[in-house]
Amino acid sequence: MGEASPAYWLGGERIAQTRRALESIVQGVDRHRDSDELRSLIDENSSGGSPFTAAATCALDTALIDLSARIRGVPMASVLGGESIGPVPICALLAGRTFKELTQEARIAVGNGHTSFKLKVGARPIAADARKVASLRMAIGNDFSIRLDANRAWTLNQAEAALHAFHPYGIEFLEEPLRSPQPGDMRRLSDATGVALALDESLSGAAALSAFIDHDAVDYLVLKAARLGGPTRCVEIARLAGTAGIKVVVTDSIESAVGMSTAVHLASALSRRGTAVGAGGARFFPAGSFCGVEFPSAAQVLPDGPGLNVSSYRSRKAK
Repeated sequence: MGEASPAYWLGGERIAQTRRALESIVQGVDRHRDSDELRSLIDENSSGGSPFTAAATCALDTALIDLSARIRGVPMASVLGGESIGPVPICALLAGRTFKELTQEARIAVGNGHTSFKLKVGARPIAADARKVASLRMAIGNDFSIRLDANRAWTLNQAEAALHAFHPYGIEFLEEPLRSPQPGDMRRLSDATGVALALDESLSGAAALSAFIDHDAVDYLVLKAARLGGPTRCVEIARLAGTAGIKVVVTDSIESAVGMSTAVHLASALSRRGTAVGAGGARFFPAGSFCGVEFPSAAQVLPDGPGLNVSSYRSRKAK
């Protein structure tokens, strides 16, 4: 089982491209029934001129890893290199437009057991964003983490002003602050503000990461399997990041429960224990259920398999 969900709203591949790539994959599956031969399809189509897109490749890669894990009777996280399978916290993506809505949403999430919270910034004046961050911190207290995502909204000077405004509220990290993220500028921003920075959509692969490593420019990588071409490529990039001391955070690409479950297994294998996984699909797919796990309300998920299967940690703990 696998999912192909392109983040077209961020300038990535278009849905029509993904569909054509999936049709090519189906034709390949009709010719190659052996899993090793299907794996070779990914290797043969890894170049830039390939008809396979990243999201379509992710679907095939995930399905092959899921199949391998099910045959062996183990969680997909184990096949991806996870040594100790434990519960993975879910980061709550908040979208309240007013201070009252945001506060209410955050308090409900705290009541459900969430300990990590994400807020989008950069679409409004910096002062307004800072007030929302302050409101969130007041609502959840000082024991829980706040992640921010600017989606490449600012110039270097604007980003520096924003980070100074956010700094008092104890930010875990800020994703994609710069409109044109160059390694040198990211390093200057980090040095000037002391706030941890993360790359997401600016990361196209291992080669792009190497330039940021050379400048010691980022503290976190946000890995999305659908954008990078599947779990296998995420593992490769995470290993490179690990050699430079860069922390890895896994999120979905606003996907269904299949994609969110993939993210949970990847997070279990690649992130430090206790690092929350992003499951933005939980906000947009209220019927996001998989193996009995209701992602819209889940605060922790256990990637216990076999394969891609997951379970609710709270219900397991209560048994």
